Amino acid sequence: MEKIYLFFYLIFLELKRKIFDTKYFAEVDVTDNCNLRCKHCYHFNGKENFKTKELSLDIWKERFLELHKSGIRFMLLVGGEPALRNDVLMLANQIFPFNYVITNGTIKVPDFFKHPLFVSLDGTKETNDSIRGKGTFSKIMKNYLQDKRVAINMTIAKDNYKELEDVVKLAKENGFRGVVCNICASGIDATVPMAVKKNERKIIINELNRVKSKYPDHFLLTKSMIKWYEFANHIGFCYWGDEVLHFDVTWNQRRCFGSNADCSNCGCLAGAMQNPLKLLRNPKEMIKLFLY
Repeated sequence: MEKIYLFFYLIFLELKRKIFDTKYFAEVDVTDNCNLRCKHCYHFNGKENFKTKELSLDIWKERFLELHKSGIRFMLLVGGEPALRNDVLMLANQIFPFNYVITNGTIKVPDFFKHPLFVSLDGTKETNDSIRGKGTFSKIMKNYLQDKRVAINMTIAKDNYKELEDVVKLAKENGFRGVVCNICASGIDATVPMAVKKNERKIIINELNRVKSKYPDHFLLTKSMIKWYEFANHIGFCYWGDEVLHFDVTWNQRRCFGSNADCSNCGCLAGAMQNPLKLLRNPKEMIKLFLY
């Protein structure tokens, strides 16, 4: 019953946004730093020793309170690796009713943070560790085994897409909420060797549809989200880019997750979620995605 209430609260906020132009969702880099250097990440492109000074918790409190006062109720916390700043995550937990974290899973977010976590895992142990670093698979399983907060967030590339089913089975067998995925793409000023080119999407989409048919309750993408992935270019009609507030760690406003994201070849999970009103056709699956 509580989840149904929260679902309709989200719809209420979306209707309010459409009428009064009051945004309620924000995405923020809580740090530029990360303890990994994943092969498909363009955040550190050309920066071998990339490390930035962390902001004080007092500054984060001031900024979070400003966002809450402006109407923000849903917060996506990213990085870098946001779990490097668990203190900031705990602060967000005190201020915003709905928080989401995208994390590499190697640093555990404390159990009392009762919000959905999207933990990055890109295949079976051998494949994942070849992309994200030796030992990352084992650390994820040690930190989050049977953790119902967790949905596995897989970055689909031309090198690992055939392991999507294996990852969904792993999620099912190990007590996770399920699996979501992004399609790997290069940035505007950074080339990712693993990136899926526009003309390579069809084979990826076929695999997404096959796995969805076989594991409808554990592969959490809706059919409309998979359909959204069919089209690479979402410039000019992306709800996530246009109607959500985005900030880097220095509090500069930007578009989407990074200033160098290539919207002409987008594979973003958040973009695929689309306008919440469009997801009313799949309320059960929407609840699994948004609400822990």
